[in-house]
Amino acid sequence: MNRSITRRHAMGLLAAASGLLCARSRASTPRIDETGFVRIGGIEQWVGIQGSNVENPVILYLHGGPAEAQSPLLREFVPWETDFTVVNWDQRGSGQTYGKNGPSTPGMATASAALGRLSEDARDVAEYARKRLSKEKIILVGQSWGAVLGLHVVKRWPQLFHAFVGTGQPVSWAIILRAHERWARLQAIAAGDRQTLDALRDTSSLPVSDMRRFMASRKYIMSPSDLEYLKLQSQMLGKLSKADQTSWAAGGAFTLSKLSPLIFSFDIRKLGFDIPVPFFVVQGRDDHVVSFDAARAYVAEVRAPRKAFIPIAGGHYACFTDPTAFVEALRRYVRPLAVE
Repeated sequence: MNRSITRRHAMGLLAAASGLLCARSRASTPRIDETGFVRIGGIEQWVGIQGSNVENPVILYLHGGPAEAQSPLLREFVPWETDFTVVNWDQRGSGQTYGKNGPSTPGMATASAALGRLSEDARDVAEYARKRLSKEKIILVGQSWGAVLGLHVVKRWPQLFHAFVGTGQPVSWAIILRAHERWARLQAIAAGDRQTLDALRDTSSLPVSDMRRFMASRKYIMSPSDLEYLKLQSQMLGKLSKADQTSWAAGGAFTLSKLSPLIFSFDIRKLGFDIPVPFFVVQGRDDHVVSFDAARAYVAEVRAPRKAFIPIAGGHYACFTDPTAFVEALRRYVRPLAVE
């Protein structure tokens, strides 16, 4: 990382002139905690690296959203950091990366161009993390939109990764929308919610890309744990400077405007069912945002060197709302692949 990096705690790291992490014995290995801008894909992009021991396996986390940048929410990864060094990245068009580059951010003229550019960025961040932390391979974890992006990345550059972990794993927008409608109808009937039932009926024939159809079921798709997480997210965002709050929100609007054609048409089954690295999905049982059942059915069809579908408590944000179970799944299924 360049000289603009801030370090929140004394790290005791000695870096070579190239910026690569120096080798050192386990007894003297410190915690790493650094954030800053790295030149990725021709622009300055925000990257953070946190962990209790730099010799631990490395996770590159791909945030959801799109543009749900995690730079204001690094404390949510503390439960992961005992067993893993976690690399967070505010994707092109998101969070602090958007704040640095603004609406003139290149490479996002069309949805297909943006997907290609984001995939290449993810590869470059993975390469940076490998060199910075002296690792031959790392682990890729994607949440929601990040799980879609991650599948594109591991299909193209499997040699960089021990494994891919999806959480809040989507399969296709059409499947998601139909699952929303089924669940919302059941909840509305139980609640005697005539307004929602009427809205579901009136929008059922609209195209899946019509936001009126999506909004008809939105009232019921978030689990209680998801709502608690979003409340926490809002509180943390409220502690940012006004400029950073503006960048976070503006990045979301910018990126969604670029990627919405992709969001409304994606179907990861079109990538094929052969995944060249071990593949694990850790899904909240109450995930009605992307459909727990659809994710389980998808994993059943996948062909990978190793695979597992691991249900845990919670909804779409189960990796944060039940971190103990999530990290235990990583510890059981994924960490051994990185330390063999």
